[in-house]
Amino acid sequence: MKRNVVLVAVLLGAAGGGAGTLRDGALQVLPLGSIRPEGALRARLERQAEGLTGHAEELYRDIGQSDWLTNAGVGGEFAWERGPYYTRGLVALALTLGDAKLTARARTWVDAALASQRANGDFGPRTNNWWANMLPLAYLRDWADATGDARVVPFVERYFAYQEKAFDAQPLEGESCWACARGGDETAVALWLYGKTGAPRWLAFAKRLAAMTADWTGYYHVGGDPGGHGTYCGGYRSHIVNFMQGLKAPALAWLLGGDARDRHAYAAAFDPQGWVMRQCGRPDAMVNGSEPLTDRSASGGTELCAMAERIVSSLDVLAAFGDAAVADDLEDVVYNALAATVMSDMKGIRYYLLLNQPACEDKNLLFANNGAGTGAICPGPHAGFGCCRSNWHVAWPKFVQAMWMRREDGLALVAHGPSSVVTRLACGDVTLRAETDYPRSGRVTVRVVSGGGRFPLFVRVPRWARLSDAGTFRRYDRDWKAGDAVTLDFPMDIALVRGANDAVAVRRGPLLYGLRIAEDRKKIVRHKIPYSKEWSENADFPKWEIRPASPWNYALVMKDGHLAGADVRDGGREIRVRAVRTEFAGWGYMRADAPGRAIDPPASPVDRRVCTAEETVSLVPLGDAQLRITLFPWVE
Repeated sequence: MKRNVVLVAVLLGAAGGGAGTLRDGALQVLPLGSIRPEGALRARLERQAEGLTGHAEELYRDIGQSDWLTNAGVGGEFAWERGPYYTRGLVALALTLGDAKLTARARTWVDAALASQRANGDFGPRTNNWWANMLPLAYLRDWADATGDARVVPFVERYFAYQEKAFDAQPLEGESCWACARGGDETAVALWLYGKTGAPRWLAFAKRLAAMTADWTGYYHVGGDPGGHGTYCGGYRSHIVNFMQGLKAPALAWLLGGDARDRHAYAAAFDPQGWVMRQCGRPDAMVNGSEPLTDRSASGGTELCAMAERIVSSLDVLAAFGDAAVADDLEDVVYNALAATVMSDMKGIRYYLLLNQPACEDKNLLFANNGAGTGAICPGPHAGFGCCRSNWHVAWPKFVQAMWMRREDGLALVAHGPSSVVTRLACGDVTLRAETDYPRSGRVTVRVVSGGGRFPLFVRVPRWARLSDAGTFRRYDRDWKAGDAVTLDFPMDIALVRGANDAVAVRRGPLLYGLRIAEDRKKIVRHKIPYSKEWSENADFPKWEIRPASPWNYALVMKDGHLAGADVRDGGREIRVRAVRTEFAGWGYMRADAPGRAIDPPASPVDRRVCTAEETVSLVPLGDAQLRITLFPWVE
């Protein structure tokens, strides 16, 4: 089935300024570097620069000696996605922090990509490398918007002119199912090029790319993914990373003239009553997939690559629709799943995040991929396949880029956290700052630091806030001057999220909480690199095995549908609750068939007669611990 795309409206490029208009209510993404993280958020990104991102070229041969950088012709993963994955994140982090050292390193990769273009317009270490080439296109676009590098637009024009002819013999699916599934990535760049040049040729090219891309709209609405390598990649739509990259495709198709099904495809994908969330949904707004979509098991895994691509796709979806719900989902993913998967020192990652993860051991997970011997849930520089340790670098800086966007003639504070934005509006240059301890506090002050004039300011009111306009953007339209400020207080009540077997997860504001488990850590300096004959030995970037040093087989005590005795401490860094211990139905033990995973919570309510006496336990935000129980059974 081919997609019918007819131009209805002129589109601005998804990642930067260009000619044209946006549909009413949509947003415009600002160039990297326009938004700066501040406070604890900036400290996290600085640790990333000092950690794995700043040392990736020495830690990973397929990055540091990538054919994309050296043109050495090694082939394999050296000529495929890993180098460009990393560079997409390197460019984003360098420009977001304004870090001169990282920016100089990013420029080396940018220069190498530009220098690789052949006379016919193709580029990179392979011929017709459709999927892998989409990644340099993305970071070259971002680089050009932030730096004004005049080489990029003609480079992209030459490449697209080459593809116009090459697609006749080898469309996206002819190169790989990855290219077909991820064609939205290139469609976004084609629309950016159209916004830059105004040339109708590139709008037509964007429509052609959209028509070659997998039918994600149909998949999100009704599923029905056939196996094999048929039209639109067959079973590759059920791959969790493809699933998240595909989110941008319906949004772009809708802007190109798609119908209501395109407009509502994102909402269908994450509708609590839709097939996806009923089958494999999680309370952190992710889905279980290891690597194909799986089930709702509390010890099911969600992949770090999928988190990164969910964040990147969210920028395009937000730009198209401006829906507050997309930003709510974005915060859920970043402040919970991402924060829990990447170690706080930014020197270790895990391939899969399990919501119930009382141990990080290199044992069989009974997943389709990344079983025993791959370190998939043990934090370190090498966890599972090499894709995630190459790709995750883009996640935090792209979240920062999503925090502020242009709306109408003003600015929208889309995602909350300490940050500032510098941009030019019709009234002149302005600098605004969001002063907050979010996500631990619901108090946000937006202050005009410099500049002024009349423009609208839109501030997102989170859907979990107990306010009449929750889930919308609150508008402030006035003449602004330096020093003006507005303050919003979002009530952060404790709420419960239900999972399989009626297990409950505890939420306060945007944060999910898990049981605080004492950790017995084993530092492993020398370890085998998964899927390789090589070994890693680096005391600064070790692998960790972490075992529980305190009980974790708790059931929460409920009274009239609420947590008994819940007490928020230390500004949301801890919640104390009443709980009992139980071994009912094997709760508190690891699975015999998959000893790397815990037995799922038994059906609730659990009979009090098989439980111990009540005690007080502590819950902490997911990102504050490496071991956790997030989905609990409960007793009355």
